[in-house]
Amino acid sequence: MKPKSELPMYLKIADELRAKLLLLPDGAPFETEQALTDEYGVARGTIRQALNLLVQEGILLRTQGRGSFRSTSKEQQYNMMLTQELTESIRKVGTNSSVRGLSITVVNATPAIADLLCIPRSAKVRKVVRTRIVDGKPYAYCVGHLRTDKIPAFYKRDYKTSLGNLVRYEFNVHIESRRCDLCAVAADETVAGALSIPVGTPVLKVMLVCLGREREPLLSDVFYFPSSQSLHFEV
Repeated sequence: MKPKSELPMYLKIADELRAKLLLLPDGAPFETEQALTDEYGVARGTIRQALNLLVQEGILLRTQGRGSFRSTSKEQQYNMMLTQELTESIRKVGTNSSVRGLSITVVNATPAIADLLCIPRSAKVRKVVRTRIVDGKPYAYCVGHLRTDKIPAFYKRDYKTSLGNLVRYEFNVHIESRRCDLCAVAADETVAGALSIPVGTPVLKVMLVCLGREREPLLSDVFYFPSSQSLHFEV
């Protein structure tokens, strides 16, 4: 396999356009597709992908016949959209990471997972459990669930990157967008053991759901970070 950590061009462009938009007042007009295509020297479809992502995030409003505008505060959805996977974020700051305790199994979806992935409660899902290690210490405990009807089977020898990038780059399964939820929880025995912390210690729980072309959920991935970590998310 050929691991890839480089962000797609449309995500890089979306990052730059997002920064521009956030400096504009509510309702201000924004550049046209054609102007951006000429500016960046890429295909129009690439620009359209970047703009669609910003529309999904709720900071850009596009109206046929009128153009694109900075969304007003009332229209904004305030949805966090992760544009970079955990593994790639760690690599970006030059820190080596590894995986410990990797387990990949096929299990019956719990009611919560079935509802989250919009599948029957009797359906099978592929469960991926691992602990990310940074500088020799537990950095995050991760539990992923992937739809077996949408994503090909893979095994330990195939697991070299984050779930999102494995699905997107290795299996060519299109990911249109992501949803992200964060909350603080108390570590249970499993999480505490994986992170080498006492049971009941507060941890940050980050749940990421990747969506396909038709906005159907393809996979969920949950990360538990110990409170001792200093975290910097690109959203």
